[in-house]
Amino acid sequence: MHDPYSIVNLRSCLENVNLTSLLSSFSCPSNPDVEQFLLHNSIEFTKKDQSVTYLVFNHESALVGYYSLAIKPISIQTDHISKTMAKKLSRVSTLDPSGQSYHTAAYLIAQLGKNYAISKNQQINGSILVNYIGN
Repeated sequence: MHDPYSIVNLRSCLENVNLTSLLSSFSCPSNPDVEQFLLHNSIEFTKKDQSVTYLVFNHESALVGYYSLAIKPISIQTDHISKTMAKKLSRVSTLDPSGQSYHTAAYLIAQLGKNYAISKNQQINGSILVNYIGN
């Protein structure tokens, strides 16, 4: 089955002189922060390696949505997990000196938005957009 969407890492578009024009075609009136991030912060965050933004296009090359991922440090208290889970965590994290918690990193969905500036029949379903994040 042919995938109706293409995912493009924003980093691969940084040299594109029309990137600002492309991003300006995005509108999310129900959540201005989502629109603000893509239009004004995503490029800088990408350049500084603070997040990775992926643009989602339909088969007609219309920008239908985007998502941004960031790495977030997390702590997991040892008294809240099983011995089996502690053993698994010990492979990918660091136990603090007091032995009370594991410290590791996790992916954070920093931003997620769909483009309302395109016709309704071109818009991506939110659950489809979320499914691309895990792939």
